[in-house]
Amino acid sequence: MSTPRIIRARGLVGGQARGPALVAREPVSFLGDVDIRSGEIVGDLPSVKGRRMGGCVLVFPGSMGSAGAWRFLYQQFVHGTHPVALIAVQLPDPSIVQGAIMAGIPVVCEPDEDVVNLIDDGEPLAVDGEAGTIAVGRE
Repeated sequence: MSTPRIIRARGLVGGQARGPALVAREPVSFLGDVDIRSGEIVGDLPSVKGRRMGGCVLVFPGSMGSAGAWRFLYQQFVHGTHPVALIAVQLPDPSIVQGAIMAGIPVVCEPDEDVVNLIDDGEPLAVDGEAGTIAVGRE
């Protein structure tokens, strides 16, 4: 087994999660871009449109949304269609962070590397929101 590559980031919401990467090249709005019941990305996001985020680690440049976006992320959790962790290049909207706290979804942001272009779709990731780390690859 190989040692996973560790990328440092800013931890925002504690917790640990593992899953395959779902890499969006566009900013994501949980208010309108995602169907909460299915977890399918329905918005105009060419890199991930039609894909489901449930069970994945969402890697994305940043969030777009409103003060109510937390409800949509939390409802995804209620329906079991939520991403297991969020990796944002830019500091995400406070409402997204609020929803992640309520749902227990680890969040890291501002990674030391260009994760949107470095990480491949489906690549195994482990996120530690307390330590602020992203492990890329399998142990």
